[in-house]
Amino acid sequence: MKIKSGFAISQAGIIISLVVALAGGLFLYQQFKHANKTNQQLMNYKYAFNDFLNLQTEFTLYRSQDIADSLKDVRTTYTLERVSMKQRLEQDSEALLLLEQIQTGILEFESNLQEQIKLQRRLGFDEDRGLRVFFRQAVHRLQKESNLLNDLELEVLILEIRRREKDYLLRWEPKYLENHAALLKQAQNLVTTKYPENKQTLMTKLNEYIQGFTQYIYHLEVQGQHSKQGLKGKNTQLNTILKERFNSLSMHIKQAQTEAAKKHLKVTFLFILTTTFLSLSISFLINRRITFSLLEITSFVRKLAKTEDFSKRLELKGNDELAHFSDDLDALLKHFETLLERLSLAQQRLVEDAKMASLGGLVKGFAHELNTPLGIAITSESFLREKVECLKHDFKHGKITKSNLQILLQEFDDSLSLIESNLNRSADLISSFKKVASHQEYDELVEFDVREFLNNLLSSLRHEIEKHNATVQLDIPKGMILKSYLGAFSQIFTIFLVNSLRHAQVPSRPLNIDISCKFVSGTIHFRFSDDGVGIKEELLDKVFEPFVTTKRGEGGTGLGLSIVYNLVTQRLGGHIELQSVENKGVCIYMHFNDISFRQHFE
Repeated sequence: MKIKSGFAISQAGIIISLVVALAGGLFLYQQFKHANKTNQQLMNYKYAFNDFLNLQTEFTLYRSQDIADSLKDVRTTYTLERVSMKQRLEQDSEALLLLEQIQTGILEFESNLQEQIKLQRRLGFDEDRGLRVFFRQAVHRLQKESNLLNDLELEVLILEIRRREKDYLLRWEPKYLENHAALLKQAQNLVTTKYPENKQTLMTKLNEYIQGFTQYIYHLEVQGQHSKQGLKGKNTQLNTILKERFNSLSMHIKQAQTEAAKKHLKVTFLFILTTTFLSLSISFLINRRITFSLLEITSFVRKLAKTEDFSKRLELKGNDELAHFSDDLDALLKHFETLLERLSLAQQRLVEDAKMASLGGLVKGFAHELNTPLGIAITSESFLREKVECLKHDFKHGKITKSNLQILLQEFDDSLSLIESNLNRSADLISSFKKVASHQEYDELVEFDVREFLNNLLSSLRHEIEKHNATVQLDIPKGMILKSYLGAFSQIFTIFLVNSLRHAQVPSRPLNIDISCKFVSGTIHFRFSDDGVGIKEELLDKVFEPFVTTKRGEGGTGLGLSIVYNLVTQRLGGHIELQSVENKGVCIYMHFNDISFRQHFE
């Protein structure tokens, strides 16, 4: 059997298993979604249910006449949520029974609350209405009569009656009501015995007060003075019963959801397990035929990856797809061999080009620097030659005077001094260039002063530095001597400087470059930094890779930092790290543990 056919059968089995698993997952998701909607509806119903029960507390606290409107709004919301909940539970008879029991209690609760509202209307929602204002006006009229009689005893007795009235209405303790009744009887006796001629008027007003106060107390007791009395007590008990019924409903719904989820999960799991087992069995029987060939291919690829020897060949026997793959792989490896040889040659050429470009930059800068002192020397020589011709002419015609000769001699001396100083400067430039260029071309293990080496390098690159409006600061103590490959260090810092000058320049301000070197605990630490445009974050992880450049269209090869990385890690045995924030510059650290060094003190 061809491997293609075997894979087709195997993939078909896997697809069937995935379809079954997807269908099972979708089914479980629908069940979860349904349960979630039920829970959300239960929560909404709970909010409406609690709002309904809280009306009793709200009425008890505030006795507001707006309670009827609130009851109407809450009843509407509760009814809507109850209908929605009933539709959600239409398949669960037990839950519907619990919901009906809650509804029965809610209706009784609402009836009691409406009765309390009716009673409160009779009592009065404020002090200017109902029975409260009736008996208070009656006692005020009685007080006016007592004031007209100018009887202190009657006035005090009426004040005590009112005080016991207020005590009872504030504390609802029976003793105050008993004291109130005793004081009323005492007032009746006092009116009968002391004022027989005003008895009818006083008794009428006193009886009006007694009748109004008695009715007021009766209505309050029917309403319920505390949580265990009257209609309020009934609703308190209903509140507890309804909450227990709601908790039972909630627990029943959650238990039913849990049992349904377990059942659905079990069925789905068994179905998926069965189809997966069948699919894996078919896959195993088919893949068994190609296992050994695949193992041989895997082993070959691992050896190839480990040894990187692309001259080896797989050479599988047979006439199936794997044998054809083996032939194609062998041809590909042969092609890789050819490409790697070409790539190696191209990379060597690019590295040499980069070195020559670096040296070319040095030559260009050196030529520009050398041109200035040589130009001055040539100009001085021309001036000197002109003065000599003047001297010859004056000598020939006998016009030489002592003062003219002194002036000419002073000019000769100044011109010779100028020629000498500029030729010395040219010699120094040539010496610095020879040191840098010779070490780049013929790298040897030598001792060198770090500060002197960098000063020579900066002198060679002065033209480039001035051209890009840059300043370079060295933070290197005198007498730091290294024994290493000067050419490698020259190439490293040349690449650093050229990269900063060409890539880091910000048009609106000068570029500042800092180079420092320190000896710390037997390790040499170099730090190179600039305050230029920095490097984008996405390039930071690959700046040391070959051919990574942002100036490819402007002649950049992307090999500079790759060469630096190889020189630091392989040639010099050190470590290099680059940090950068875009628009805030670059900072490069180099650490060397194996380079000999010493500090020379003059």
